[in-house]
Amino acid sequence: MPLSTYVRKYANLKFEPSGMTDDPELRIATSLVDYIFRRLALDYMSLTEREEVGVLSTAERTQPTLPGVVEQSTPTVGIESSGTLFEAKPVEVTPKPIASTEAPTLARAPQQDAPMCYSCGDSMQRAGSCYVCSSCGATSGCS
Repeated sequence: MPLSTYVRKYANLKFEPSGMTDDPELRIATSLVDYIFRRLALDYMSLTEREEVGVLSTAERTQPTLPGVVEQSTPTVGIESSGTLFEAKPVEVTPKPIASTEAPTLARAPQQDAPMCYSCGDSMQRAGSCYVCSSCGATSGCS
């Protein structure tokens, strides 16, 4: 039986223990079985096979642009509404001082029983009877 079949079956299988790992390519695992099969996929499957089953390393998931494409900065010359060119001038922005030295603890604090996000691995927050990820916006499926 091909490895991709096992990876499809056992990757993202969720049960305890779950959480952070010491592996720099797989930072979060939903279970020990999930970690083992995703590690096998990274070691023995090609990139196209891994993309089909949804197993990518941290570097592959956080790649900012396509390979070979250079990011461009914002141009300093723009077009006014009248159609003429103007020179954009940088604006100095100074941050406002924070009134309190302590950060709000309840506003974005993750709950102890909150599940991990299925998309990005961050801790989810309660939203009514469901959970929502504050990082990527994914929900637990009941919104």
